[in-house]
Amino acid sequence: MAAVRLILPSPRKQGEGMHMAPPHRDGSDTRPPVAGIGFRHGVTSDEIVALVHRALAESGHAPNRLGAIATAEDRATEPSIVGAAAAFGLVPIGMAPAEMIAVDCGVPTRSGRIEASRGVGSVAEAAALAAAGEGATLLLPRISSRSVTCALALPAHFATQAG
Repeated sequence: MAAVRLILPSPRKQGEGMHMAPPHRDGSDTRPPVAGIGFRHGVTSDEIVALVHRALAESGHAPNRLGAIATAEDRATEPSIVGAAAAFGLVPIGMAPAEMIAVDCGVPTRSGRIEASRGVGSVAEAAALAAAGEGATLLLPRISSRSVTCALALPAHFATQAG
């Protein structure tokens, strides 16, 4: 019986392997970005929505192209994130701690406070990457307002259903 050898990728250093996803021939990218959100208790939906709009504008994406809003699993049902997601016609996706930790090697921002409490450098970046799926690229590293952080990731692939 032949031996099976698994080749695992080597761990990436902070920020290594991050790149912009290639655009289509016409310069556009049709993959919908995923917004990862970190936020403090008591934040308003309006502050989250405003920061997501800013992130989309900075990355050159229209607000109606947002594919998902993700955050830490234990915060996904809080009224502020539910209301913000609803403003984009979405429901927030809660990412489990293990899912966010699994993509932390692709998270360039390092917050000591968040790393100590959550095991990742940035909730926004980790949630965006985890929700966008395997092979996702960070489109926009974490930006922040007073009580919210937001990062955008692009999925490696997305599927459409033909009817």
